[in-house]
Amino acid sequence: MINLLYFLSRYGGVLAFVILELLSVYMVVQYNQTQRDIYLNSSRFYSGVLLEKTAKLRHYASMAEIADSLAKENAALYNRLYSQLAITPRENEVDSLLAPFEFIPARVIKNSINQPNNNLTLNKGTIDGVQPGMGVVLSKGVLGIVRNTSSHFCRVLSVLNSQTFVSAAIQRNGSFGVIHWDGVSPSRVILEEIPKHLDIQIGDTVVTSGHSSVFPPGLEIGKVANYYVPSGSNSFRIEVDLFADLSRINRAYIIRNRYWDELQSLEITEDK
Repeated sequence: MINLLYFLSRYGGVLAFVILELLSVYMVVQYNQTQRDIYLNSSRFYSGVLLEKTAKLRHYASMAEIADSLAKENAALYNRLYSQLAITPRENEVDSLLAPFEFIPARVIKNSINQPNNNLTLNKGTIDGVQPGMGVVLSKGVLGIVRNTSSHFCRVLSVLNSQTFVSAAIQRNGSFGVIHWDGVSPSRVILEEIPKHLDIQIGDTVVTSGHSSVFPPGLEIGKVANYYVPSGSNSFRIEVDLFADLSRINRAYIIRNRYWDELQSLEITEDK
């Protein structure tokens, strides 16, 4: 009670002024048609502005959910595309040996592009079927290879990592080699091991070759920006501009080979 009296004694004048001001505004609006019209028009305008801002905030808050939904739809389309490519002409059935790849949508929660060896963290792990060695791609471009996994997350060796090597080919003529990063530009990788007698042109599209169990063939990587034959070499050194801007990614797709365990077991047996 004492605190209330102290508050009223200190701020009572201000409260009385505010109350009387509101009362006077109410009476002016209530008993004057012109002021009432002005009030109604103004209130409609500002309420409309408030509703618009609120709607935008709701839309912004739902963007992550929308993006996740679109990523799942894209993954389903990729899966359907590779299934259609593997339909046998006579039986009109999907040949699972030709289309063993499944695309798992994931969110990028950590990324780097300016280190000598860059890595990423994605929000998919072993409970989603992710295992070390699986490929990771973007809607247009290769992102990297899974290195380590936990139950709900995985660490990915970025294509901008000196330890990442991906089998790639020139789409126009099928000549293939290996891409890797030279640590110079985050928008460019190097394609090597293509013999110097083959035809290479500026602007050629570089795609995954499919000569591995990690990436399916034909996924676009980038375009040839420059090429030359180093002194004493029998193969080209080709500079490839990446299609994807790896500094601005937030969604990716982990590629799971349905025969991954079988292939890994076979390779381990041969290595012994």
